[in-house]
Formats: sequence, structure tokens, C-alpha cells
Amino acid sequence: MIFDEVDITKLPTNREEAFARYEAKIRIAFEQRRSNDREYNVDHNGNYEGFFEPERDYVNSILAFLDEYGLDTQLPDISELGDPEFIQRFNAFRSKVGYLTTRYALRAERFENGDAGTVIAIGQDYKSQIGEHLSKIRKIVNSEVKEGFKRDSIFKKVSSLQSEVDRDQTTIDAAFGRMIDLTQALGSAAENLKPAIDQLERVKEIFFGHSKRTDQLAAPNRPKQIEDKSQEGLDAPNTDDEIPF
Repeated sequence: MIFDEVDITKLPTNREEAFARYEAKIRIAFEQRRSNDREYNVDHNGNYEGFFEPERDYVNSILAFLDEYGLDTQLPDISELGDPEFIQRFNAFRSKVGYLTTRYALRAERFENGDAGTVIAIGQDYKSQIGEHLSKIRKIVNSEVKEGFKRDSIFKKVSSLQSEVDRDQTTIDAAFGRMIDLTQALGSAAENLKPAIDQLERVKEIFFGHSKRTDQLAAPNRPKQIEDKSQEGLDAPNTDDEIPF
């Protein structure tokens, strides 16, 4: 099975991001197996005589992940269809999977950049208060943390959180993700940093108590274009009179 050929031990914890990474690994193994399948399962005229096993295995590998991780994608199970219909539907299946992986990868990037998630805004007065607390954290760390690499790591986390605060809008995911990163960095420094942690707790209180959720525009309802067959056959020439008897 294709699944046995890929390493899934280091997938991201986010299930959508994990799917995008998983599908990329599965796709590489699938392409190799399909190449081998087409090389050995053809007759002397070059006609394929196989059973589309790599394609069916790809479908099962994708559906197994979606079911196990509870991702509702409305992808149909086409693995048991007969060969002609299966391979016809397979192309549409892969197209849909390609759309999903691209969408999930884009979403992961937007979450990382603070462009997706529940959008919040922070008033300028509260931004100033947060900036003061973060400045105090820097001073405490500079005074208490002796190891340069630990100090620099904490400073980077402080700057990352400050960049979210400075935005006109950020998201709960991005802001609290940065706060978690800073909390962990302070906790792993093994120094007397309780005063710095106390300052960070006040930052969290400001986010919880004084940030406002802002509405975002919904994604457009994009209609599917389908082939119009309502006029099919109406203009076809009558060939009965042209057939000689």
C-alpha cells in the first residue's frame, strides 16, 4: 500500500495542515507506483491492461486520513467503481484534493501571519499599555538572563508579540500563539523571571478584557459553471434523407 511507503511521524498537529503535508507525501509515492504500473501492465500495442491499483490505493489513503482526522470535505468514495467510471471520476477526485491541499496550505500560512482566524482589534490606549509591559519584560530579561542565546530567544518572542500588537487587526490565534511562545521561552530560561511572567499576565488580561471582535466579509458564493445541454440536438441536421437505400 502507498500508506506503508510514507513517513507520517512528523505531521503538524493542525489537522488541515497535516492533511496538506500528508497528501504531498502520498502523492510522491503514488506517482512512482503509477509509473511502474504503466510500465509493466501494457500489451504489445501499448494498451493498459492493469486495474488502476495505484489510483485506488491513492483514493483509499486520502479517504482514510480524512475519516480518521474528521475532516468534512464531501469527497466521494469512488474506490469500488468499475474501471471506466473509476478512472473518469478519479481525475475529478484528484482535482478536488488538489484544491483542498492548496486551500489548507494557504490557510495555515494566513494563521501563521495572523491573517486568518477570529479577527480582533485593540484600542490605541491598550496598545500603549501592552507596549509598556513588553518593555518591562525586556528590561527584566536583560538584567536576569545571563546566557546570551536564551536572552536573544526571549527577545525574539517579545518582538513577535509586539508585531501582533502593532497591527491594526490581528487574530486570537496569532496573538495568543505569540503569548504562548513567550510564556514557554520565559519558563525555559531557568532564571528568576517571575516579574517578567507577571508582566505577561497583565498583557493577557488586556487582550481578554479590552480587545474587540471585528466582522469579516464572508467568502463569495461562487456558482459552478456546468455545460448547458438544454438545446442539445435541436439544431442537429436530419440525416435520414441523406442515407441511400
